[in-house]
Amino acid sequence: MSRVQDLWHRRDRTRTSRYGKGNRWRAIRTDGSGAEASKTFPTKDAATAWAHAADAPAAHAPVTVAEWAEEWQRRQVHQRPSSRGVIRMRVTGDVVPTLGALRLGAVTRADVQAAVLAWQDRGLAPSTIRLSYSYLSSMLRDAALEGLIPASPAKQIRLPRSAAEPVPVLTVEQVQQIADRVDPWARDAVILAAATGMRPGEWRGLTVDRVDLGAGTILVDRQAGEVLTSWAPLKTVWSRRTITVGPATLEVLERLVAAAGPLGHLHHHEGKAWSRKRVNGAWVRVRRRLDWMGAGGWHLLRHHHASHLLSQGASVVAVARRLGHKDATELLQTYAHVLPSDDVALARLSDGAVR
Repeated sequence: MSRVQDLWHRRDRTRTSRYGKGNRWRAIRTDGSGAEASKTFPTKDAATAWAHAADAPAAHAPVTVAEWAEEWQRRQVHQRPSSRGVIRMRVTGDVVPTLGALRLGAVTRADVQAAVLAWQDRGLAPSTIRLSYSYLSSMLRDAALEGLIPASPAKQIRLPRSAAEPVPVLTVEQVQQIADRVDPWARDAVILAAATGMRPGEWRGLTVDRVDLGAGTILVDRQAGEVLTSWAPLKTVWSRRTITVGPATLEVLERLVAAAGPLGHLHHHEGKAWSRKRVNGAWVRVRRRLDWMGAGGWHLLRHHHASHLLSQGASVVAVARRLGHKDATELLQTYAHVLPSDDVALARLSDGAVR
């Protein structure tokens, strides 16, 4: 029977003479005849995976990386539909072409590093390479936990550094131009997105019962789903929040509430909630009308909202909460370049303090 043995501690938790020396865990597995084989590992997970690898049904064990990639993707039931789409794009577009033909158990650390270099040679951005590697690493880690391989070879892999490029920020004047030139039916959406910083999926899924006109607030606790009549969970648990709006935005909300669809959607077409395709089409058309817009989509209005508040001296913590971030760290990393410069004030406060 396959088993794992702790070489550093006895059953009564007292230390053995091997404590602190070499690998801690010994994996022992047996075949049908009773013969045993053993191997030591630094972690219990790796030892357990190796010990029980022989117990995995060979008929169901994927032979190649490509086969395991398909099985692994089927298991990502906890991911949102949009996230599963990104996973499929990166796995089938990057991982499978470079490693798919290899036998799962034959993949080495050198193979993983070579895959990263191949992605770099293809001209993939550092952020894209890191994303593809994260999926590959997760695939290999899960394969080890399933006992399909002794341990994941995705260890200490060198990844390209991401270029610290500032997020493009739209000015108030530019957003006003977008609102003026966008399809008339989408104008209120531009105004609402710019005034609240909600993600596109959040304002697309907004319904009357989430708007409190008396208090001037919006409850964000879900977003639009893939099916137009459904809703999906928010991006993170910290995305759930209540957003306070001012009088001008409240006027827009009053207008939208009065013309809401049969299911309460504030943004709808002939009673049906706006699809992602519909709103993206509107953005593409306004981008053609304004040649300065460049790349980027509706999410730029969220960036505008955050940067405008920060540039006006708003609390970083308060802005992070309004946007639905876990804390201020991500906000600072993304928008530090728009914070007002206090160099002159700081110099005045410290100058001549010590004489």
